[in-house]
Amino acid sequence: MKTVYIITLISIIVVIILAFIILFYKYYNEKLSNLLKKLNDSESEYITRFNNKFDIVNRFIDAIKDKYKTDSKVFDNVKEIQDLDISLKNEKLLNKAYKELVQIKEDKQKVREIKLFRELINEYEENELSLISLRTYYNSYTVIYNNLVSKFPYNIISKCKKYKVKNLIEGKELETDFNNDLEV
Repeated sequence: MKTVYIITLISIIVVIILAFIILFYKYYNEKLSNLLKKLNDSESEYITRFNNKFDIVNRFIDAIKDKYKTDSKVFDNVKEIQDLDISLKNEKLLNKAYKELVQIKEDKQKVREIKLFRELINEYEENELSLISLRTYYNSYTVIYNNLVSKFPYNIISKCKKYKVKNLIEGKELETDFNNDLEV
């Protein structure tokens, strides 16, 4: 009779321990999953905004080329970007092309008066602000995520779920001089 009580007590203790393990697993897994969802959502929004930046610069280049027959090696390099690779190199190229476009706008008195150019500049600057905020948001949550993935008990869950460490998105932050009224 005593052995039956001992076996029952041991099995109850094992069930309780298993229940706690399952609860902790679900809690930590949900925390990691939520972070990963935030990262994936912000990354996809960043890609959309980067593609939008590329489109704006291309429209601006086309408008300047059509109106003033201006050629530039930087403009040609922007047109050669095929895969919309989000890299610091391509972002620098787009920023350089934009600076040249703004310089052409400043040099030509008639360009300043064209509404399309003002709209493109405003659209570019709004998009750039969104990119900077998305990059900052993504990078801050990436640091949190990467720290959690390397700590116990998250590292066990990340190995089971095959979660990998994520890279930060590089970019020049807050060096851009915006012409709108927003303070950065």
